[in-house]
Amino acid sequence: MINFFLNYIFKVFRHGDRVIINPYPNDPYRNNSYWPAGWGQLTNLGKLQEYNLGKWLRKRYDNFLPSNYSEKDIFIRSTDVDRTLMSAEANLAGLYPPQPAQTWDSKIPWQPIPVHTIPVKEDYLVAMQKSCPKYDALLDNLLKSKEFVELNYKFRNVMNYVSRHSGAIIDSFEKLEYIYNTLFIESINNFTLPNWTKTVFPDQLRPAASLSFAIACYTRDLARLKTGPFFNELIQNINNVTDGLQKKEHYRKMWLYSGHDTTIANVLQSLNLFEYHNPPYSSTILFELRSKSPEGLFVNIYYKNSTQPQAMTLNGCNFDCPIDKFINLLSPIALTHEEWKKECKWSFISMIETADKDQVLVLSGVILISLVIFVILMKIIYTKYNEKPEAVYLRLPDDDEQV
Repeated sequence: MINFFLNYIFKVFRHGDRVIINPYPNDPYRNNSYWPAGWGQLTNLGKLQEYNLGKWLRKRYDNFLPSNYSEKDIFIRSTDVDRTLMSAEANLAGLYPPQPAQTWDSKIPWQPIPVHTIPVKEDYLVAMQKSCPKYDALLDNLLKSKEFVELNYKFRNVMNYVSRHSGAIIDSFEKLEYIYNTLFIESINNFTLPNWTKTVFPDQLRPAASLSFAIACYTRDLARLKTGPFFNELIQNINNVTDGLQKKEHYRKMWLYSGHDTTIANVLQSLNLFEYHNPPYSSTILFELRSKSPEGLFVNIYYKNSTQPQAMTLNGCNFDCPIDKFINLLSPIALTHEEWKKECKWSFISMIETADKDQVLVLSGVILISLVIFVILMKIIYTKYNEKPEAVYLRLPDDDEQV
């Protein structure tokens, strides 16, 4: 239970237990009759996990968050995916059981609460899927780097083995994670896995799957373009709360974001707090703004991936991180939407900036050769255009000449 010094909560969480999204070609359980809920959908267990998470939040924040739901107290956003939308709704059912004044049917202990979303391909904030050409180029450079070439070589035998038996082309850590995740879901649903999986699942696949979650925000530049808008919103909200406290005005007490395992991993990796693992169902990151008189405002970060939340400490700050220092630490990776759009644009200058040394040398050579060819062509065209025609003498008929 949180004391009265709590001022604000910013929470992002993963959806609950789900069905596999897409079976691999040789999957013995690829028939949808094995998965009545439907591909990628939230299961009944997943609904219960999110409902219990909502109840846990109510218990934790009961002295801070009013029991009656009000849009002035809380805002909820989800990615535009069935399982995350349903998870948000189940979470809210546990957080806001209807009080007498909000009970609309005595037989239904639930009340509708709005969940906001936008299409996944336009979502730069929670799904983090909106197109960003510069990010794509940076990621491509990373995957072609010496470090990742060596990592791919290290896992080449596993990739080849899984490709041969699964029927899928497995040539990246992301695809290894896809196989690992599918096998994991089938195993927890008590399906007998094929014999070939015993060689690699879970021990050989788990490290590759865990690494795959770190790749999206592996560098500062990648993190800035992937999670910059998310952290900008967090900073903006904290500033709004600070203003509200100073002016003694009402402000929203909680912002909830329903996302995916990648959302959790991207946020933690960007904060340099990600220990390689597969974020479990209903895993949650909490940013809590508190005041401890007379020291002022502090930010606490918790990561809940099991029953109890774990305190997380940013590099360069204490667990009770003063608000000014917290904002200063996050500012280098925070981007407004307009800044994000501007930085995402791809140009020749961006290409030079993001290329490594070898790529710059190759690119410089290509440009130099192209310029030489261009100059030669221009010279040929100029010479041809200005060339004077040879003089041609035509004898006119001579009337006096005898025929």
